[in-house]
Amino acid sequence: MRYVPRNCIQPNAVLAKPIHGVNGEVLLQEGVKMRINYIRRMEKLGIPGAYVHDALSEDMDIVSALSNELKAHAVKSISSCFSKIEQGKPLTQAETSNLMMTAEQIVDEILDQRGVMLNLLDLKVYDSYTYYHCVNVTVLSVVLGLGMDFPRTKLVNLAYAALLHDVGKVFVDPRIINLPRPLTPDEYAKVKLHPRLGYDYVKTYSPMSMSRTVLMGVLDHHERVDGSGYPSAKAGSKITVFGRIIAVADVYDALTSDRPYRKGIFAVDAMEYIQGAANTQFDFNIVNTFSRKVALFPAGTCVMLSNGSVGLVLENFEGLTQRPLVRIFEEDGVAVDFYELDLSKERFDLTIISTVEM
Repeated sequence: MRYVPRNCIQPNAVLAKPIHGVNGEVLLQEGVKMRINYIRRMEKLGIPGAYVHDALSEDMDIVSALSNELKAHAVKSISSCFSKIEQGKPLTQAETSNLMMTAEQIVDEILDQRGVMLNLLDLKVYDSYTYYHCVNVTVLSVVLGLGMDFPRTKLVNLAYAALLHDVGKVFVDPRIINLPRPLTPDEYAKVKLHPRLGYDYVKTYSPMSMSRTVLMGVLDHHERVDGSGYPSAKAGSKITVFGRIIAVADVYDALTSDRPYRKGIFAVDAMEYIQGAANTQFDFNIVNTFSRKVALFPAGTCVMLSNGSVGLVLENFEGLTQRPLVRIFEEDGVAVDFYELDLSKERFDLTIISTVEM
């Protein structure tokens, strides 16, 4: 199977994995042949792509970052909590306990795949962006924490902070959050209040005794190591490690996601931005860990090499994220018999120059 962007899915393509809605419901079952109206419905719902069967990828088994069941449960838990807060009601013990349990489940699923470069492609959904963004940031943060050798207890607290990191946005006018254009200075000033508003709410109204590390992760996730962030313009080590981790995960997911005012950019371009901002916006060591742990060209992505060959990424290697195992199927615009090229071990004169949508 391979992941195909929505605009490249052909009628009669056979689904290799179900397509789920924003609440986890199955919209199309595995094995269904795609139709034009199905693809249009995907566009309307903001579903960016799907896994399909084809000869090129028939022996691939792509490991998802989270099971569909847990992803749906996490989104439901977050949306339920955010809706309650938006109504001005305090969270119950059961609701906060459920969110903590969700954090534990996310950590345990990722720990079970410790040696695998996780696939993040199927976490992308435009509709219900805020809730899915919180899940995406949680997965990325836990992967970072794992790369920094955090013990399970610390990973769970990090996941809990990441799930809650944007809770303050419920206190910001949704018309500003969803504007189809860049914000004015006045609108941006209002958005910049959300880390403090989220911190104040969770600290005051959570029925569970929340650790300071979790609270500070919520408060600090928009601080920047050069002191240019908000709400407190902290710098360097004055920003908590959870805040520094969530900052990287938050920006990466935002850059690679479609928003009302722009299309998401490719993973490799988002990574280049984050690497370029190491030691100014982001902690240098955290960026280094992120660069080792997150694949620039996820398995199932079609890429073009510097010699004009086109291939399918089969596998990524930690620390060598620009040198994956690729299945070549085209040379100089002509189809060739498939063969595999391990860029981590051979042809060091070749580089990946772009992704290819097909």
